[in-house]
Parts: sequence; C-alpha cells; structure tokens
Amino acid sequence: MLKKSLSQNLIKDKNLLRKIVLSANITKDDLVVEIGAGHGDLTAQIAEKSGFLYTIELDSSFSKYLDVLEEKYNNIKVIYGDCLNIPLAQFKKDKNLKIVANIPYKITGPIIFKILRERSVIDSAYLTVQKEIAQRIASNSHCKAYGAPSVNCQIFANVKLLFLIKSKMFIPPPKVDSALLSIVLKESERESDDRLISFVRSCFQNKRKQLKHLLINNYGKEKTEELYAFMGFPHYVRAEEIEPFQFKEIYYFLKNFEE
Repeated sequence: MLKKSLSQNLIKDKNLLRKIVLSANITKDDLVVEIGAGHGDLTAQIAEKSGFLYTIELDSSFSKYLDVLEEKYNNIKVIYGDCLNIPLAQFKKDKNLKIVANIPYKITGPIIFKILRERSVIDSAYLTVQKEIAQRIASNSHCKAYGAPSVNCQIFANVKLLFLIKSKMFIPPPKVDSALLSIVLKESERESDDRLISFVRSCFQNKRKQLKHLLINNYGKEKTEELYAFMGFPHYVRAEEIEPFQFKEIYYFLKNFEE
C-alpha cells in the first residue's frame, strides 16, 4: 500500500517512463542515481540504458519489487535509507553522477539544495516535480515566480522545464500537474562558495521590499552604498529585479569587503 505521508505517487505508464529516460539522455557511459524507486518501474527503464544505477528508497516495504530487479539486472544496487542523509560522493567513481528521479514532492526543496551543495560529484539531474516548482526554478527576474530557488539553481546550473506531466499519469493522482525539470550543473561553478546559497535566500526574505534595507541592517549603510555604486543599482531595486549572476557579484563584493 502506498503511503501518503511519504508522498508516494508512482508513474506506471511505460511511454512516459521511456520519455523521461530519453530526455535524460542516459547511455551506457552514465553512472546514475535514482531517488525514490518505488515499485521500480523507472528503475528498470534506467537500468536498460545506463552503465550502472544506484537506486535509493526510504520505504523498505518496496523490497519485494526492488530486490527482484537487483537480481534481474547486474548493473543495479538498491540502497534503503533516507536520500537526504546519504552522501552522493560515495557513488562517484571515475565520472560524475547523473540523477534521475520521480522525487517525493514533500522533500523537493531539500533534494534540489542537496544537489546544489553536492554539485562537485554531479553532472546533471532530471527530476519530476510539481509544475509550479519547475516554473519557479526556471523563472526569469521580474516575474512573480522568481525567487531564491530560481537564483540559486540558475547560478550553479542551466535549468529547463522539459515537458509537463498531467496528474492523471500518477498513481494515486496528485492534486496538481507536474513537470520534468533538467538541472545541468555548470563546470565553472563547482568551486563557488556554498555560503552564496544562504546569502541569496536571505535577500529574498522580503523580495518585494527594497533590498537596501536588508543589506544596511546586515552590512551597514556605508558598505551598502559602495555596493550600489559598484553594481550601478538604483536605490529602489528589489531582489526580484536582480539577475542571478548579479547576486553572485553582490555576494563576492561584500565578502571581499569584509576580508
């Protein structure tokens, strides 16, 4: 029996599963990690195409499905546990990981930020998420959906909403439609300071208010004025009006100022 408390919504349609795998461009050269294996329907599709697959499942009651797949395929390793507590670096060998998952919507945010924080061992991620979450992450500045998740993901990765998925494609159907989101990590950002993520979050605490008030409270008026002169910002600029790359410039300006 599926557990609502664990956000267990499975995809059984083989055409859709194949479309997800095809969109992730999985090949025999890929080392893949799946999060939330469920009955193993997507697991089997990934195993057919990938070099090796580590599939993580919190609910050990699914072992009756997954253990059969592990015996059938010689390129699957099933791991039972909480994906948020499992370091992905342990799976990396001579190549970075590709994440492919129909993730539990209850922990969408934590999973995405785990991917960003562990980006040094990840090549890309292809995730089914709620449609609104995908739209938010892929959103441009000056849009209502634009926020800290948009900025953080776009600083560290190239993101794209690949296609929409109707709720009826899931068992049981969730109340909202979904989307397949691609997150391709930028090689140039693997060494960036992780504290940048927290800084961006802080800037969106009151995203419709002028950003200068928050910066003055945290860094002082003089430093904030120097920052605005350096960035060429008008005094009334709001977080929702600032491009992702500019948040990186702001962060490092303030960090260098402190040093």
